[in-house]
Amino acid sequence: MQWGLIGTGGHAERIAAAIGKTRGERLAGVVGSSPDKAAAFVARTGVGVVFPTLEALLQDAAIEAIFIATPNERHRLETEQAAAAGKHVLVEKPMALTADDCQSMIAKCRAAGVKLGIGFQARHHPVHREIRRAIAEGELGDLVLLQGEWLTAYPPWRNWRADPARAGSDVLGAVGVHVLDLLSFLAGADVVEPAAIVDTSPETRMDQTLAVSLRFENGCLGAATMTRRSRAPFNVVRALGTRGTITGIGTLGMVPTGRMQKSDGSQIAETTLPVPDLLAVQFDAFAHAVATDTEPSASGTDGLNSVLLSERLLRRPGSG
Repeated sequence: MQWGLIGTGGHAERIAAAIGKTRGERLAGVVGSSPDKAAAFVARTGVGVVFPTLEALLQDAAIEAIFIATPNERHRLETEQAAAAGKHVLVEKPMALTADDCQSMIAKCRAAGVKLGIGFQARHHPVHREIRRAIAEGELGDLVLLQGEWLTAYPPWRNWRADPARAGSDVLGAVGVHVLDLLSFLAGADVVEPAAIVDTSPETRMDQTLAVSLRFENGCLGAATMTRRSRAPFNVVRALGTRGTITGIGTLGMVPTGRMQKSDGSQIAETTLPVPDLLAVQFDAFAHAVATDTEPSASGTDGLNSVLLSERLLRRPGSG
């Protein structure tokens, strides 16, 4: 599959590198906020061809799919433009700023007959896949509680992420949505009862730390924490059941580990699984979904659910 990339920031560079590690995907074209920025990006990464405009990129018949790595407020428009051009779309999280935007994106992609996926690469981590398998097969007994955290430290943003009208949120949209999506993925169920305590930054008045409580539709409870103010975190993911517990240690974060502990109450066994480039795995999985006409993991519906949950946690009236 040949890809077009919209966006030339730091994450776009990670995307370009990941495509180069796939089983046959290729980055064919790049468009940025200006031709000069796109040319500098191609010079840095050594991949792709510069397109002067998004319209030119979308008109290239050789490009089959688009990855969107632009500020959050542009996701809806660019997704719908790509769908209208017959391109499959993989869009960076959060999917969009509002539930209404998400619903429109889903409808336009469905009408155009193209796939829509969301950048929740943590779903592809081998430890997380093992936790999901153990839960689904009853290995842990009745699922009691899921816990997850993404704790990191970074200063207040000085770019578009500092503008609520463009970003929507700070730490929740930047990293927290990964935790919340992952817990739903592990539970195999949507959240029906969320609550959060939110600490806001005095500089930006945006969220900088959240402590979240959840109830899933299958009755399991969840607890998630996220902050931009913590040094040297472990970033643990844990599933607790009536027969045992599985913990991923450091499996969430920009450089995730493969450490996993299993306990049945009498002994603890720790193993380390090899961790591939999760972005590359995500691209291969998306290409497989296109080839087999199946829903990507994560789908547009998953992205919509994430935005709806974020609206509720930040006490914003849902527009969907």
